[in-house]
Amino acid sequence: MVDENKQKNNREQWKKKVMDNLKREAVKNIIARMGDLARLDAKVNNTYTVYIKDGRMIKKPSNGKCVVINGKIQD
Repeated sequence: MVDENKQKNNREQWKKKVMDNLKREAVKNIIARMGDLARLDAKVNNTYTVYIKDGRMIKKPSNGKCVVINGKIQD
């Protein structure tokens, strides 16, 4: 009886870990897709995207030339 409870508990913990990893991967994919959509939208509307990379704010027009908007961002 104890072994069955232990096995059931182990299975539940394993399921939780798998689901957490799947959720994390889904969120990563959503974030990547949103970036793709932002770049596509900027290209279609002849505007630019703004993002933070290595602590710097970057403005990237649809022609692809990156411009640093400001210096290092303070946290």
